[in-house]
Amino acid sequence: MSKNDGFADVGKTAVLQNIQGTMHFLLRYAPFNQMELGHLAQMVEQCRLRFYAAGDPVVGPGDGKIEHVYIVKQGLVLGQRPTLSGDGMETTQEIAPGECFPVAAMVSERATRSHYIAAEDTFCLELNRAAFVHTYNQSAAFRDFALRGVSSLVGQAQQQVQLQAAETLGAQYSLETRLNILAAPEPVTCRSGISLRDAVKLMHENHVGSLVMVDDGHYPIGIFTLRDLRRVIADGSGDLQQPLDELMTRDPVHLPPTATAFDAALTMTQRQIAHLCVVEMGRLVGVLSERDLFSLQRVDLVHLARTISSAPRLDSLVELREEIAHLIDNMLAHGANPEQLTHIITLLNDHTVARVIELMIEEHGDPGVPFTWLVFGSEGRREQALLTDQDNGILFEAAAPRKPSGSASACCRWRAGSTRRWIAAASACATATSWPAIRSCACRARSGCGASAR
Repeated sequence: MSKNDGFADVGKTAVLQNIQGTMHFLLRYAPFNQMELGHLAQMVEQCRLRFYAAGDPVVGPGDGKIEHVYIVKQGLVLGQRPTLSGDGMETTQEIAPGECFPVAAMVSERATRSHYIAAEDTFCLELNRAAFVHTYNQSAAFRDFALRGVSSLVGQAQQQVQLQAAETLGAQYSLETRLNILAAPEPVTCRSGISLRDAVKLMHENHVGSLVMVDDGHYPIGIFTLRDLRRVIADGSGDLQQPLDELMTRDPVHLPPTATAFDAALTMTQRQIAHLCVVEMGRLVGVLSERDLFSLQRVDLVHLARTISSAPRLDSLVELREEIAHLIDNMLAHGANPEQLTHIITLLNDHTVARVIELMIEEHGDPGVPFTWLVFGSEGRREQALLTDQDNGILFEAAAPRKPSGSASACCRWRAGSTRRWIAAASACATATSWPAIRSCACRARSGCGASAR
């Protein structure tokens, strides 16, 4: 046994020998004084008491993904970050007895961005990740505290992150910028009957990645993009003289000029498109591409959604978890607020769950009955954070409701056989609680046996 392991065991023993005293201490502070005593006692049983001499580091960015949350029992801990000028460190937090850190990093499943140092001889209660997650799922008071802390820290950090990003972004737009400012004001258009050759020539001459077909009232009736062109060439579905009407995407998605960049980003991700039209009073007034939204920071939201939806294996979905964390950092730099961030996380998780269901049907076969996959709790409310577990259900149509048949058992066997495989990927992007919120998750599956669209 190493010296550190020995100290840890001693610390755990010290807490177990004085559970009542530790609980009495914690009950003086929020959120512990709002928790059920049974939940608090179970949490305390998992704590270890650790000592840090003045000047000792407790945890920092170099320690990687946070594995413990600390509760100061005695002493003082300072949270420090590099100054904006980069010439030193500044104290951003003073953490006194009864206070926790770094909760936001634990919930977000990432490394902390602060260096936590004991300002004086300090004792901390140390709670490991598994115990934190158990308490988070079990205690509504503790969970609300953790999520409020994340929201508060996001709000506090938002200005600092944006200031730091401004040095590389320059005079960039935020996610609250309206589309009448962002969209190209003179979109390249064409009329019905144009050939594929002339359409591509028009796009090339104007250096654009999309061409919008409009009617006599200048309302968009179709759009043709470079992505469509690649598809046509790849599958040999058209020739250069073929009318564009037969190859374009009809009824293109559109938003009003008063919509925001965030509205556009969300719409593009939901529909998995890279272009949308801006329409005012029935007339096309602009075209917006994903590149227009995030040209410098490379917040490639639509590309990430597409990658998730086409992932070949569950391992690939797990690896994409890091990409989601980077995306959230970038969107924060672009001005996204906490509500927008949780909405984006929920949306990406919907794509993940849908893809997991597809992969499981490919691997285990069609269950043989139509079904809908239900999501509950924070995912159902579109309030996902990055700390996750799963709470789902299957609603299926049995062949004979009044008597046992193979339908129910087949569906249950399919679900049981799949659960262990999909949970690692699906839970990487979902947080579910016991609140009464339910949504169905969209999925493209064979034979109509998939989760129905919302």
